[in-house]
Amino acid sequence: MRKILIAVCDSDSSYGEKLGEWFSLQRGEKLQSMFFSSPESFWESYGSRKPDIVLLGTGFLNHSGICEQIMEQRKRVQEESQKGAKGAILWMYLCALDGEERIPAYIRELPAVDKYQPASRILREIFSVYRQWEDETLNEMGGEREVIGIYSPCHSIWQTPFALTFAQELAQEEKVLYINLQECAGFSGWFGVDYEKDLLDVMYLCLNDGGKIAHCVSSALYTMEGIDYIPPAKDGGCLGEISAEDYLKFIKLLAEHSGYRIILLDFGMMIPGFFQLLEVCSKVYIVAESGELYNAPLQQFQQMAERQENNNLQQRLIYLSLPSAETGHCPGEGKLKQWLWGAIGDFSRRLAGVQGGAD
Repeated sequence: MRKILIAVCDSDSSYGEKLGEWFSLQRGEKLQSMFFSSPESFWESYGSRKPDIVLLGTGFLNHSGICEQIMEQRKRVQEESQKGAKGAILWMYLCALDGEERIPAYIRELPAVDKYQPASRILREIFSVYRQWEDETLNEMGGEREVIGIYSPCHSIWQTPFALTFAQELAQEEKVLYINLQECAGFSGWFGVDYEKDLLDVMYLCLNDGGKIAHCVSSALYTMEGIDYIPPAKDGGCLGEISAEDYLKFIKLLAEHSGYRIILLDFGMMIPGFFQLLEVCSKVYIVAESGELYNAPLQQFQQMAERQENNNLQQRLIYLSLPSAETGHCPGEGKLKQWLWGAIGDFSRRLAGVQGGAD
């Protein structure tokens, strides 16, 4: 998985070093950071290793070389807009007090992020801008967005471990956003994380924000072992009170405007519009464990699916028998690592490999 390289440029060495270190500690599996306290040190590195994102702070705003590079890239992007500007850099402005130094007009035109706020918010704002910019400017994603569903009629406890490990494997090649729609997902207990926002908050923002979908997603985005995910709903009962229309609109907004190539839906109960959501998916993995007791729920689901008006739904359903797996006491992210390197992870890697070859 290619890591995104971000350069923090600020003459305040204490600020820049701490911010860069925090980025690497929090998103080390997807992000590397460099810090520069002077334009000279930045240009010395720039010639051999260009970053994906540059944060311009105090001491860098009036540098002629930086201005030249930004203007040159703008011209190139305009000329290559039909085929995408490969190698382009996202230049951003660390906005502080205007009195610190005179801010040129070309800097004010860059995406800005508030300098003096919690590092977690800075990072989320950066990635919100980056996803949208990359999709629009670099044109690297290409092709149709894809929605993939995972559902267990017999409510297998291994459904979510499979969904997470499968998401991690798909994320090796594509941008994947994992969405858990289960009413009692257990994430806080499993992974020891106290989430400030959850899926319900993101849904509300996306349905009422007027189009800033990437920003809404980033406001509650977490990453674990390379998996980007929105925390599941704390109040699972609310999932049954949301209308089918809102669910459909939300998933389509994510697919079209979140900046992710694949949206992976980990279903729980049959929420309003359940079968309509399955029809939005390019494929739906119907999972169960081996054993006689699981046959009856699977048969009942098949009968319900056959009664749906969309005849193409049957072609999208892929039935899987999950392998036997062992549990162990592993706190926090160690539990996910156990799944990734156990039988469930091996199963997901094989499946992702088959899918990649088929598509």
